[in-house]
Amino acid sequence: MIKLNDELHIKIVQWKSSSDVDGNLQFIREKIEQAERGTIVVFPEYSMLYPDYKNEDGFKMKAETSDGNFINSIRKSASKSSCDVLINFVEKTFGRPLNTSLYINSEGFITARYSKTHLFDSYGFRESSLYAQGSFVPEPFLVKGEHRAGLQICYDIRFPEITRLYSLKSASILFVQAGFYKGDFKYETWKTLLMARSMENGMFVVAANQCGEDFLGHSMVISPWGKILSEAGDDSQDLDVKISMSEVTKYRENTGVLDHRRLDLYDVRGL
Repeated sequence: MIKLNDELHIKIVQWKSSSDVDGNLQFIREKIEQAERGTIVVFPEYSMLYPDYKNEDGFKMKAETSDGNFINSIRKSASKSSCDVLINFVEKTFGRPLNTSLYINSEGFITARYSKTHLFDSYGFRESSLYAQGSFVPEPFLVKGEHRAGLQICYDIRFPEITRLYSLKSASILFVQAGFYKGDFKYETWKTLLMARSMENGMFVVAANQCGEDFLGHSMVISPWGKILSEAGDDSQDLDVKISMSEVTKYRENTGVLDHRRLDLYDVRGL
């Protein structure tokens, strides 16, 4: 088993984005450039653009490619600040845009890409009216050149198969970017899902959520043991957390949570 001992410095930016792409971009760049050198700065879902279900055509017109101004500007800030950045944007396609997240390293290079696999057509919302489904097979990516990480976007966390696939492919940290809506029992749902994903797979969970009138807030960082290491409130807030990746090894060696699976009775894609 690979021994993971390095410390990672995480900064979650919990905030409420708007329909003003330029204003959102300015805020994002300021947050990146204020971060300590070497930090991984994590923004929530919808950071580029607040979803507008009443103006689908106008929403689509604001979409950009990954070499457009929005992402290129963030790449420059990441390089300038020597920080890694996890950002979500509305990715332009020939049809409906994709809900896409990019991992940008401290040199300003895009090193990972993921498009939301499960669209939120629940609780009266129809995210599929704004976005197309992602079709990428989830694959771990390297963080800081050593640690394997997975990425999910909001509604994805209700589907544990993706996180299990990441963990079986040696991921030790899961990033979740969300616009998780408020509602009855939604805080309990949010927290329970995140804690379950951490303990089921023996991995850190770093979850960044939107806040404001519609969204829950309560971004959090959770250890492999299911312990909440840091949690935001309802309003805009930054979480600044350092995590020891050796905890992943300790948890997996103590629990055997991955080794004790009964593959003679059930399996996940043969892994």
